[in-house]
Amino acid sequence: MKAFARRVVLITGAGGGLGRAFSRQLLAAGAELILSSHNPHRLRTAAEFAAQHQLQPGAGRIRALLPADLSDADDCDRLAQQVKQIAPDLELIIHNAGIGLYGPLDAIPIDAAERLLRINLYAPIRLTAALLTILRAKPYAQIVFVSSILGRAALPNISIYCAAKFGLRGFANGLAADGYCVSTVYPFFTQTDILDAPQYGVSSKRRVPTWLLDQPAPVVQASLNGIAARQRDIYPSWKARLYGVTAEIAPGILPPFSRLVAG
Repeated sequence: MKAFARRVVLITGAGGGLGRAFSRQLLAAGAELILSSHNPHRLRTAAEFAAQHQLQPGAGRIRALLPADLSDADDCDRLAQQVKQIAPDLELIIHNAGIGLYGPLDAIPIDAAERLLRINLYAPIRLTAALLTILRAKPYAQIVFVSSILGRAALPNISIYCAAKFGLRGFANGLAADGYCVSTVYPFFTQTDILDAPQYGVSSKRRVPTWLLDQPAPVVQASLNGIAARQRDIYPSWKARLYGVTAEIAPGILPPFSRLVAG
């Protein structure tokens, strides 16, 4: 995709399934990448995965690997300062980092709930605010938030996660109202590590059926197509689009749907 050639991109959560796919596909498209993840080993593994078979003309490069624990405010600030030094030409941020929790609210430890909010919501806000001085000077600058269909309509026993994703959508809408180019991606349930998130207050582990899951590579491909077109809201599969439409016209259908997706 020519839209990403030589663009400098920061990807958070680069060690996860969607992060690895974003890294690989953007590298193939000629982007220069700054990759961040909380786990240095997973970050190196993601970089190696992205670099495999990227010898064709026009491939991009990985400019830096920056480990950071986004649940820690000081680490967020440190990451922002590193990015400013390494990439004053930054044009695109993909806020992809996120964790999950499942269970009724009164069963979830408060420290676990607060950690999720720090990573999924506060960190994107903090990083964006710190990097706006760079982005304002770039005519094609863009901020991308990887949200979730659960940022469109909630399902039972995922209240904290939904709160973060709804908050992210509100923040993105506010930035767009302020005149920034913002894209929000709403993936359906996807085969990534977040499916193994901690579960509290349930007698047996609940899982989304494999046949219902989207796969990271096509989700990211569709997401990048939408990002390249500077779309405001991106639904990267027909299942995500169907959920989004249902959330608008018949949201009452969706809570019973949870019995199917997490049986």
